Amino acid sequence: MTATPFAILNAGRSGIYLAPQFLSRLQHAASRAGLVWFDLDLMGVTDKAGLLAVCREALGFPETFGSNWDALADCLQDFSWRRAPGYVINLMHAAGFARAAPQDFSLLLEILEAAANYWKKQGSTFVALVDHPSGELPAF
Repeated sequence: MTATPFAILNAGRSGIYLAPQFLSRLQHAASRAGLVWFDLDLMGVTDKAGLLAVCREALGFPETFGSNWDALADCLQDFSWRRAPGYVINLMHAAGFARAAPQDFSLLLEILEAAANYWKKQGSTFVALVDHPSGELPAF
């Protein structure tokens, strides 16, 4: 998929994308649009428990977060504690996690895609940027 970097910052383009090289410019544009930007650093994460702990911390999930796949999916489709016109989740160091836990990485991508579809239907932006090349992810 070819797009200008800023074209993905609207509800109709919600989805999962390879992180662009010009990430700081995209982050600045997201901020100007009022979108909440989360950096999700997966450095050293090797399993589901580690991933969910990083998600809880980086995304500011409520104390009631259940630390399981369903709870992750629910929180990514809620964000009532952080209302905004949209959300960008920047997954950093995803390759190491993908190698260490390929099934968990695949499930994470499915959950992110479901969240993007949910927010798109709500008319809100939800973009996940992944720095790990995968045949499933569109590039700019």
